[in-house]
Amino acid sequence: MKILKWFLICFSICLLPFYSIAAIEVEGSLRHVHEGIRGDVYRGEIKLHNSDEIDHEVKIYQTDLQYNFKDFTFYEEPVSHNRSNAKWIQFSPKTVIIKGHETTYIQYEVTIPKSDSIKGTYWSVLMIEGVIPIDPNKPGQLNISTVTRYAVQIVTETADRGVDDLKILEPTLITEGDQVFLAIDIENTGGNYISPDVSIELFDDAGKSVKTINAPKKGLFPTTSARFRFSLEGIEGNKNYQVVIIAAGQDKSVFGLEYTLYL
Repeated sequence: MKILKWFLICFSICLLPFYSIAAIEVEGSLRHVHEGIRGDVYRGEIKLHNSDEIDHEVKIYQTDLQYNFKDFTFYEEPVSHNRSNAKWIQFSPKTVIIKGHETTYIQYEVTIPKSDSIKGTYWSVLMIEGVIPIDPNKPGQLNISTVTRYAVQIVTETADRGVDDLKILEPTLITEGDQVFLAIDIENTGGNYISPDVSIELFDDAGKSVKTINAPKKGLFPTTSARFRFSLEGIEGNKNYQVVIIAAGQDKSVFGLEYTLYL
């Protein structure tokens, strides 16, 4: 899946020069995956490093992330869907001051419930965010600050797998300048994380294969969806094509859809 690091531009009223806490970095993967059985307790850690000369304060908090082929949403309160493991997670510290050029660790512990209904993939997010120091005694003026936040996925894969199931939604033609793309939106309606192999094959009216196109892989957690785009450059226009869409999961399950396309 794409790494969830982004910049939030904050406008604050204070007498400070341009200020950045981009010096705080999460080292290692932003996706922590652990496997276990119901009732297991496992532990992990997130490594933080301050590459700056000065000390920085960092806050750590929990949320859920939901994304689909249109956008993504971070929720202020965790446990926003039935595949969330947010309630299973304890972590410490909640805030920490990292001295210049030093490294620290966020420790977390996950307890998988013993319930028989727990199957497949569960996930939530720990947010790592720098705290900008503001001096309230100084007179105000407009100040622009850059805040770097990291979303670290905490993923639980149970030994008792759920069911793989993908839903291929109605394809959409997209035009960008002189380029035409076929957009395939795929929703994970099953219980397991899937990174499907998605491809399309175009056939002409005589049933002859014209072209096969493979899409870059994208990860899909249960209840999420993603858009896969296929460039139709070089395909002759003013014709009908039959398009066979294939999405193959990790357990060799294959999901398909046929679509009539006119270019």
